[in-house]
Amino acid sequence: MTDILREKFINKMGIAIQLLATDLYFYEVGDKISSISEFQSKYQLARGTVQNALAYFKENNIIQTESKGSQGTILTAVNKKQLRRLLTGNQLSGTMPLPYSKLYEGFATALYQRFQQNDIDLNMAYIRGSANRVEAVLDEKFDFGVLSRFAAEAAINDDNPIKIVLNFGSHTYLSKHVVVYRQSIEQPFDGMRIGIDYNSLDHVYLTQDFAKNTKAKEVFIPSNQLIYALRENQIDIGIWNYDEIVDKKIDDLYYHFIEPTEQIKKMAELVIICKKDNDMIESLIKEVIDVEDIISIQNKVKYGEITPRY
Repeated sequence: MTDILREKFINKMGIAIQLLATDLYFYEVGDKISSISEFQSKYQLARGTVQNALAYFKENNIIQTESKGSQGTILTAVNKKQLRRLLTGNQLSGTMPLPYSKLYEGFATALYQRFQQNDIDLNMAYIRGSANRVEAVLDEKFDFGVLSRFAAEAAINDDNPIKIVLNFGSHTYLSKHVVVYRQSIEQPFDGMRIGIDYNSLDHVYLTQDFAKNTKAKEVFIPSNQLIYALRENQIDIGIWNYDEIVDKKIDDLYYHFIEPTEQIKKMAELVIICKKDNDMIESLIKEVIDVEDIISIQNKVKYGEITPRY
C-alpha cells in the first residue's frame, strides 16, 4: 500500500470511528445497536469501513457485542470513558460569570473537582453578561455555559437554539438582589441616573422593571463596575447582587432588598446550558456532574470551610 493510500485509509477509519462513537455513546448494556447496513446508510460509509471501525472498538475493549440472530446485535459491554476520550479528547470547555462572589467561586471550584475526578481537562472562560455567554455557546466557542434560569429561559423564548442541561436550584446563582444607592440618595426620583448592563438579560429586566414608573436616565455600566460607578458619582442608583455586598463588606453605600417575584426567583437559580442539538455534551455533563455534590462544595467555599481553587 502506498503512503497516499495508507493515509486515505487512516483518515476514513478515523472519521468512521468518530461517527460510530457518537452513536455508541448513547447505548447502554443490553441495548440493540444499529446494524452495519444502518450505520452505512446513516453515515454514508462503505461496509468494510464500518466493519473495520467496529473491529477497532472490540479489539480495544471499548465495546463488546453478541449476535442474537433475528433479534439483532446486543451490546454486552461498553467503556463510556474510552468513548468519551475518542469524542472529546478528554477536554471540555465552558463559560460562566466572573467569579466575584463566594457562590461563583464555590461553583467553579466544584466544577473543576468533578471533572478532574473523571479525568477530563476543563477549560473555563469567565465572561461578563449572560447574552455574551449564550452567543459564545451558539458560536461553538464553548461546549456549555452557566447562566441564571431566567436568562436561559429568556434566550430560549427568543428562539436561541439552546437547552437547559441541569438546574441547581434556588440560591445557587445568587442569594438576593438589592437596590444600591449613594448615601445622598434616599429614594428613586425622576431624572435619576440608573446603571444598566445591556449584556445581562437579568440586569436589564431588573433595572427597567424597577425604574418603570420613573423618568430615569439609563447609563450603560458593566455590572461588575456598578459599585465603582456609584462611588465615583457616575450614577445615582443601581441593582446589584447582595452576595458581593456581603463578601466585600461594602458599608459606604445604602441598599434595600428587592421583593422577589417569580421571575426574580428564577434569577437566583443556576443552570448549565448547551446547544440544543448537542446531545453528546448534554449526556456527558449529566454523567459527570452530581448536583448535590456541586452544591455541597459550593457551600463549603461560601462558608470558608475550603479554599476556592479554579
